This record gives sequence, structure tokens and C-alpha cells, in this order.
Amino acid sequence: MLQGVLPVAPTHLMPSSPRAKSMGMGMKIHLHRPSASPLSPGYQPFSDRRSPPCLRAVRPVRCHSAFDLRSGKGMNEFFNVELKVRDYELDQYGVVNNAVYASYCQHARHELLEGIGISADAVARAGDALAVSELSLKFLTPLRSGDKFVVRVRIADTSAVRVYIEHFIYKLPNLEAVVEAKATVVWLNKNYRPVRIPPEFRSKLVHFMRQAEST
Repeated sequence: MLQGVLPVAPTHLMPSSPRAKSMGMGMKIHLHRPSASPLSPGYQPFSDRRSPPCLRAVRPVRCHSAFDLRSGKGMNEFFNVELKVRDYELDQYGVVNNAVYASYCQHARHELLEGIGISADAVARAGDALAVSELSLKFLTPLRSGDKFVVRVRIADTSAVRVYIEHFIYKLPNLEAVVEAKATVVWLNKNYRPVRIPPEFRSKLVHFMRQAEST
């Protein structure tokens, strides 16, 4: 069951019009459950040109990279952030509210970007914004109070204006698949208009991706 509307801060919202901006609307959000179980024969996660992550490679870590970000290794690897479910994140059914998973993904996404030298806070202080223009979540199994889990996040692709990021959440210690998510992040200027990623930040993304592809 889907509960409520995702609470998104203004710096992470891309309004589609002045009226939509004033109403807090405009971000595309797709919430859906899979038509097949992840245990079903032939089940595949989000269709993508890249293969799904290898679960055997996951090692629980706490807020640090599972690969060498400075050297750019691991484009096909993941940045891992380990978290624990808190009681106030539950809904009336005793499981994590669907909207909370977007916050888990956002936290891991910011950790990844900071690891390559792009701080969302620094961008906001400069008057710009890293806005999520589209977010797609696929729910596989629920988390409950006290559950430990890992959010695995990676940069799937980039363009002059956008960064495409994939997230996978697994329950620990058995690495049971919980959520798969895709986000499109757009760079906005002071007028909340999409603009090209500034050269100093774009160069960090390009440098990271080129080194990753060469490994």
C-alpha cells in the first residue's frame, strides 16, 4: 500500500511552473510494486544496459565507500551506507513507511557525491540546487523496527545537465532485496531553471567516470 506524499525539501524539488512551484508540485514520482517476486524464475530488476549488482560483493560498511573514489575505481561497483530502522519511520502496519525509503536513498546519494567532491550543502549555499526531477521506487519486501540494512548507490550515467543514479537497498545480514530505485538529478540555478552542470563540478564527474571505465 502506498502511503502519503513524499516530503521533499525545496532544494530537492524541481517545479514545473510558477504555480506548481508555489504549491510544492512538479516532481515526478513513480511508486510501484513488482509484478513478479524477486525469487521467481527469470526475475530481473529494473531493465538496464548494465547487469544487476553482484550480491556476493557486498560487505556491510558504515557510511564509507566500498571502492576507491579518489582513484575513480568502481563505476560498476557501489558506494555502501549501512543504516538501521528507527521506530518513528514506521507506519500503522508496523513497517517502514514507503516515503521514508526516498530519504534513505537521498542520504546515500549525498554521501556518494561528497565522496567525489560535490557537496549538496555547498551547492545550496552558493544559491544553486541539486534537484531530483524524477524518482522511481520498486518495493520488494518491507523493513521493520530495528532492521539493519545497506543502501548501495552508484552513478549510472550523466549528461550536461543531469546525473542518473541507481540505488539498491538490502536487509542485513542476509542481503534480502528490499527496494530498487532510480533518480534523475538536475542542476538548477538561482531561478530554479535547469542549467548545465558548472565546469568545476562537471570535471569531477567526468574525471571519476573516465577513471572508473578504465579500470
